[in-house]
Amino acid sequence: MINLGYASLFIVILAALLAAMTQMGVALDEADIGRFSIWTGIASVIAGLPMMLW
Repeated sequence: MINLGYASLFIVILAALLAAMTQMGVALDEADIGRFSIWTGIASVIAGLPMMLW
């Protein structure tokens, strides 16, 4: 059985990842490569969090 604390933590991580991906899309729409690169890095760190927490 999955601990409720871990499940809620992963939901928060998923929401943060989706928010970062939304910001990546906005940066692409505005052709702002610098901001897109920053948000790509942030999304990569967020995506790697479950591996570090497991």
